Amino acid sequence: MDAQHGDGSGIDGAARGRPRPARASGLRLTILAGLATGGVSGAQAADLVVGAFGGVWEQSLRRCVVEPFQKKTGKTVDVVLGAPIQWLNQIAASPGKPPLDIVYNPSETAYDAINRGLVDRFTPDKVPNLAKLGPRFAGLGDGYGAPHNYGGMGLIYNTETVPEPPKDWKSFVEGTVAGKWKAAMPNVNYPSGGLTVSVWSFATLYGGGIDDVAPGLAAVKRMQKSGNLSLWTDPNGVLNGLRSGDIDMAMYWDGRAWTFIDDKNPQFKYVNPDPGVIVGLTWIQKVKNGSDLGYAFADLSLSAEAQSCFGSAIRYGVVNKDAVFDPKIAHEITAPERLIFPPFQEIPPRQAKWVETWNKEIGR
Repeated sequence: MDAQHGDGSGIDGAARGRPRPARASGLRLTILAGLATGGVSGAQAADLVVGAFGGVWEQSLRRCVVEPFQKKTGKTVDVVLGAPIQWLNQIAASPGKPPLDIVYNPSETAYDAINRGLVDRFTPDKVPNLAKLGPRFAGLGDGYGAPHNYGGMGLIYNTETVPEPPKDWKSFVEGTVAGKWKAAMPNVNYPSGGLTVSVWSFATLYGGGIDDVAPGLAAVKRMQKSGNLSLWTDPNGVLNGLRSGDIDMAMYWDGRAWTFIDDKNPQFKYVNPDPGVIVGLTWIQKVKNGSDLGYAFADLSLSAEAQSCFGSAIRYGVVNKDAVFDPKIAHEITAPERLIFPPFQEIPPRQAKWVETWNKEIGR
């Protein structure tokens, strides 16, 4: 999700007359409350406004991308925290003067932004580091943005109660049904993978597909009826369940799993079962009619240096093939060849039907 040099225009958001969030102190961190209510302040706008995620993600972005970009270009950056769907609706409401220049999006909303015509295309001359994307990430979205980092959803488990974790996903299902462990997996309403992980992946595993999710739902229903499966929407709740012993194993993102394990929880381990793990991609996209400075920001963000810094800090995979991870955590990064790529672009038109069927078959 990232870019290189300033556009040299010297025209910031205020000069163009578009609404901007008010800046906070320090590194100009802005919360999205103003955007959500439409009460956006135009006070002392920065040269570039970036929509990003909070917590360690935002901290890593600041250190690895925003600070180097500001130092290199002399431009100022506002980091706006919030929800991607909210951002897209705000952009669509003011397409001529969008309140953000750059957005970081999960795949579902990245393709939504593309389909709604809300983002510009990256070209090799404007974003040279596109040429450095690994083969599994190059060309996605036809250049209307680019993947920035990725996670894989494998299994985190308690070695004290699960001495032999499942080697493949069907073994996870059958072991859960047989009561070998208490397991947890994402609910369909979990926004960062519920549809791809809990519906599409199990449908494909059991002989279905994009237009036949019944086999996958049947497998989930079997686990649920056994009494050994719980569904989660809050990633923090998963860690609480593991700590308390309410669950022995959970489908969980690799980066978050390893952070938890390394935080003095050595009794837990993480594994990527065969044939691989569903990928969760976070994209960087430039908003249409946003500042052309966004291309430079995206290029720096996709550079090997920024990607190495970001991936090592957050413990997620990155897309620049020349990026190098901190040796202490390099073994924790899921290799690209272990990733399974769902048909992200084909899922949104089927989403409503999938959720309706899930709610009838599995429950809310």
